[in-house]
Amino acid sequence: MTDTRMKRSEDWNSLITLSPNLMCVSDLETRILAVNPAWRKVTGWDDWLLNRSALDLVHPDDRSYTEREIDRLRDGLEPVTLVNRYQCSDGSYKWFTWDCVAAPEENRIYSTGREVAEPRAALAVRREIETQRATESALRQAYQTLNGIIEASPHAIIAVDANRKVRLWNPAASQIFGWTDEEVIGRAVPFVSADQKNASELFNTRVLLRGESLTNFALQRTRRNGSLVDLLVSAAPTHDDNGAIDGFLTVATDVTEYKKVEQQFLRTQRLESLGTLASGIAHDLNNVLSPISMSIELFRTKTPDPSMDRTVQTLQNCVKRASDLIRQILTFARGVQGERVPVQTLHLMRDMQKVISQTLPKTITMSVDIPKNLRHVSADATQLHQVLMNLCINSRDAMTEGGTLIVSASNVDIDDAYLKMAHAPSQGPHICIEVKDTGCGIKQELREKVFEPFFTTKEIGKGTGLGLSTVAAIVKSHGGFIELSSEVGRGTSFKVYLPALSSATEQSTSCSSTRLPSGSGEVVLVVDDEAAVREIARLTLETHGYRVLEAQDGADGVARYAEHVQEIRLVISDMDMPIMNGAAMIRSLERITPEVRVISASGLGTSGPHSGAGGHPHRRLLPKPYTAEQLLRTVHELLHAA
Repeated sequence: MTDTRMKRSEDWNSLITLSPNLMCVSDLETRILAVNPAWRKVTGWDDWLLNRSALDLVHPDDRSYTEREIDRLRDGLEPVTLVNRYQCSDGSYKWFTWDCVAAPEENRIYSTGREVAEPRAALAVRREIETQRATESALRQAYQTLNGIIEASPHAIIAVDANRKVRLWNPAASQIFGWTDEEVIGRAVPFVSADQKNASELFNTRVLLRGESLTNFALQRTRRNGSLVDLLVSAAPTHDDNGAIDGFLTVATDVTEYKKVEQQFLRTQRLESLGTLASGIAHDLNNVLSPISMSIELFRTKTPDPSMDRTVQTLQNCVKRASDLIRQILTFARGVQGERVPVQTLHLMRDMQKVISQTLPKTITMSVDIPKNLRHVSADATQLHQVLMNLCINSRDAMTEGGTLIVSASNVDIDDAYLKMAHAPSQGPHICIEVKDTGCGIKQELREKVFEPFFTTKEIGKGTGLGLSTVAAIVKSHGGFIELSSEVGRGTSFKVYLPALSSATEQSTSCSSTRLPSGSGEVVLVVDDEAAVREIARLTLETHGYRVLEAQDGADGVARYAEHVQEIRLVISDMDMPIMNGAAMIRSLERITPEVRVISASGLGTSGPHSGAGGHPHRRLLPKPYTAEQLLRTVHELLHAA
């Protein structure tokens, strides 16, 4: 082995000694450490060169150029080829082409040089080298830029060859699909499932065989975890040196979340359309229900027949239920705020029990436990009814194989400790309504999402994802909160906490007078485009001591008011009328009498910029359909307001 090494060393020495090319070894500071005989023969320099800088003998016009090239070597880049003039021992200069390579770890620069006899040829070589280097630099920069774009892109960038084997797979592709580049490079794309192959073949044929470029082509592919991902794919064929198609490049954008948002947006649009439709229906139905409601009370007043009391009460309950249903639709579709009144929660839950028990299948049994001393709450009864119905229906749907639905209620007092533990919005007396089932339960990772709008675990077409979000919104608007507990396979419990009224408030509510107030000949102007509403309002008011003028729309109302401005004490106006609506009419009346007293009647809710009230002391709101009692009490209250 030693003899072999010695032989190789001798061969290298012979090569260096006999080579016609100049050979030089220097350190990184260009101090010459060794030269071969050809160097001495061509330049005439002997050992005088050793330990001197190679730059000392470079022509002054070439020195800065040469220094730049040496700096490139020191920076550890690839070997450098340069052309310069070098001084010989006789003082003349010769052109040389140098090939230099650096070994930074050894502090060495190794150079070989060849004399160029013709200066023009030397300059041409230098220009060619500089042009080539500039081209290489531009290509290198373009490659680095392109590679940076590919690596940083949020879109999956994938290239395949003619056999559809992956040759480029960027980090975004790994993030979107779940496979790393090591797992897919050189293999077929992994994200095409069996049921997606036909669509994939069509896509590949268009790009690979026909050479088409595709933009924003909608596709669905399968992730590593088996879930589906919606994509917008743009693709273009790639070509070999002969111009033949050798594969294609694709850029895929994950639009899965966008499509979910789009679906939510479309659902929201449908809800807005429902709100518009509900507004029109509510207006028409309320105009039908208002005269019925007041006629029932007039019938009871003018025909005091005890044998008819039950029938009249049934009719009145039906009208009230219809009115509540209309208000519930508006609350759901348009977010109309309901009126807060003292609610006897016991009776409301009993009514709910009757309704929900009729919707349960025979495989589900219902258990109800409601104490008789359950506190009252200040709430919109229709909205609370909706909360209970939504929770019960949610529990029903969770028990596909049958089970038990348990509805219970209790009085609770929230103290400081519980306030901090449960993050309750307020302390003091509350009621707790619990709806519990023995269904499938809710997974831990889904519990924080169940109250989000449009979130649902049900199949498409079987759930909107709005039930529990509506519950949460209503409970929050009532100053309450919800506690959710669930165990997969065991069931789910929703506890709704609502602030309760004090005992004094409950007693004053239960003992309120049922005697209807009467007038003393005051003149009231009733403005409504529905003749039936005007007629029954007139009869009700006249029966209870008022005089009434009528107008069929806003313009007619302004004319009648101007004609009898000295007599009219109060105006009752519908807000949704042809020709001139209620809000425009009120503004016109205010120009005549700034302090005109107006009751705004509307079936579209009790608040908003078009309600006609706006917090004015001489304005009141009267939601349609209204009863005779509501009408008379509102008229009496406004007439006697300061």
